[in-house]
Formats: sequence, C-alpha cells, structure tokens
Amino acid sequence: MSFHFRSASVGLFALALATSCSSTSPAPPVPVAGTDLGALAGRWVGEYSSEATGRTGSIVFELKSGEKLARGDVLMVPKDAKNPGVMPQVLNINFVNAAGGVLQGTMDPYRDPECDCQLQTTFVGRLSGDTIEGTFTTTPSGKGPITTGRWKIARQ
Repeated sequence: MSFHFRSASVGLFALALATSCSSTSPAPPVPVAGTDLGALAGRWVGEYSSEATGRTGSIVFELKSGEKLARGDVLMVPKDAKNPGVMPQVLNINFVNAAGGVLQGTMDPYRDPECDCQLQTTFVGRLSGDTIEGTFTTTPSGKGPITTGRWKIARQ
C-alpha cells in the first residue's frame, strides 16, 4: 500500500506532524489497554486511505514501554487538498486495545468537511512483527453512508 500526498504543503504539514508526535507532543494522551501492550511499545508511523471518500493521510502513534497512555494523531487529507483553502485536519485517537495480536480502537468524533456532519471512526488491525495493518469504518451521526478504508503502520 503506497500513498502520495497531493501537494508539497500537505506533505510538509504531515512531516511536521510526524516529527512532533512524541512524549512532549501536544497530542492528547490515548488510553491503551489489553494483554499485548508490550508488543505496541515504540513509535509507529504509517498511512491510511479510503477509496470510498478519496481521502488519505498519515498516522503517528507512540507508546513508551510500561506505560498505559500513548500519544497519537491522524492527519486527514481531503480528496480536494490541491484547492486553496482546503486544509488537512488533525484527528485524535481516542482509545486503543491490544490483545491476541489484534489492535482495536476509536477516534474522537470529528466534523466531516464534505457533509458537515459528525463522524465516528473505529479501527481494527493485526499485529505482525513490526507492522500493524487493518481496516477502519466511519459512521456518520445522521444521514450519509458508512465508509471504510485501509491503514498500515510500521515501528520506526
């Protein structure tokens, strides 16, 4: 799975986000639970995409060994990011559970830039060595279709 950002400014924004997510990052703490927390220790970086919405983005997640709070952000790049005034949006990871080699979690609800409605996203992935790959489902609070996509992160 390979993704390319649609403009240099979006790419620079993503790079700034990826390099700023650390224990001193302004990203809010993410509660983590489960039996596989040790396997999640480290800094994870990757990308996601949704054919249904045309959106792509970057993912940064960091968990220090022995801790139960991580830091993480998702940068959502709208499909029309080339247009002036259309900016990427930083989304917050809300909760992560890791058990049995499976990672599950939720994102904080956020406003969809296209339908101007509230969305809730859940994700699930399978841990394999230094890679986690999975799917996500986004559900609108009102009218609108439920959409899905794929994501992949690797330990740095």
